[in-house]
Amino acid sequence: MAPPSVPIMEPVAPPSLSSALESTSSPAIESAAPPMAAFSTQLAVEPVTPTPFSPQLEPITPSPTQAEVIDPPPCETIAPPSQPPVETVAPPPVVPPPAPEQVSAAPPPPLPPSAPSAVAEEELRRKITEDLQKGLLQERVKAEQELQAWLEEEKAQAASFARAEAQTSVDDQVAHILELERSAGQESLTQAVMRERISAEDERIRAQLYENTWKAKQLELRDQELKKQEAFYREQVARLEDRSAQFYKVTTENYQKAADEVNAKFKRFEVSPVCGDLQGQILKCYQEHTGKTLLCSSIASRYLQCVNQAKQNKLRTGG
Repeated sequence: MAPPSVPIMEPVAPPSLSSALESTSSPAIESAAPPMAAFSTQLAVEPVTPTPFSPQLEPITPSPTQAEVIDPPPCETIAPPSQPPVETVAPPPVVPPPAPEQVSAAPPPPLPPSAPSAVAEEELRRKITEDLQKGLLQERVKAEQELQAWLEEEKAQAASFARAEAQTSVDDQVAHILELERSAGQESLTQAVMRERISAEDERIRAQLYENTWKAKQLELRDQELKKQEAFYREQVARLEDRSAQFYKVTTENYQKAADEVNAKFKRFEVSPVCGDLQGQILKCYQEHTGKTLLCSSIASRYLQCVNQAKQNKLRTGG
C-alpha cells in the first residue's frame, strides 16, 4: 500500500493589524501523513508586503471571545512516482498531534497615535511571519522525520522480504541440486552395481570357459591315453591268443598221443547191465506198490534166477 501523499503547504499571508490584535496565537496546522521517498519540496514563503501607513488609527479593543482559528487552505495532491512492487504493509497509524489550546488574547497595550504605531505593526507582521515560517518548518521537519522513519521501515520490510525470497530461492535451488545429485548418485550407483554384476558374470563365464577348455583338453589327453592302452591291450590279447592257440595245439597233440598210447596198452571192455528188463520191472513194481513188497516177490525171484544164470554163464566162458 502506497503511503498517502503529503499536501503542499502554501504560506498564508499575514492578516491585517486588526485581525492580528484579535488573534495573537498562531493558527493550528493539520498533521501531514508521511510522503513518498522521492518527495522533497522546498517551502516557498512569499514576502510580506506591508500595508500602506494610515495616519489616523483608532484604538481597537480586543473582544473577550476566543481567538479565531484560520482554516488551512486546500491542499493539492501529487501522484507518487512508480515504485517496484513490494509486499503491501500497512503503515503504522499516525496519531495526530493534539490541537493547540486556544488562549484568550490579552488586551494589547494602548498604541501611541504617532508614527511608532506603524513600526509596531511592521514588527508584529514580521513576528507573525517568522512564527508561521517556524511552524511550517517544524511541520516540514516532522513530516520528513515521519517519512524517513516510514522509509526505513519499508526498506527493512523490503529487505526482510527480499532476504526471505532469496533464502527460499536458495533453499529451492539447493534442494533441486541435492535432488539432482541424489538422483545422479543413485544412477551412478546403479550403473556401478550393473557394471560390477556384468564384470562378475564375465569373470564367471571366463572361469567356466577356462574350466571347460581345461576339461576338454584333459578328456582329449585321456582319450589318447585310452586309445594307446587299447592298442597295447589288443596287441597283448593278440599275443595271448596266439600263445593260447599254440598251447592248445600242443596240448591237443599231447593228449591225442597219450590216448593212443593208453588205447594201445589197455583193451577196452564194454559193460552192459544183466537182466535189465527184470530190473526195470522190479523198480516199477516197488514204485507202484509201496509198502507191499510181497506183491513183487515173483518178479524178484525171477530176477535172482536170471542173475545166477548169468554168473554161471560168465564162469563157463571165462569172461
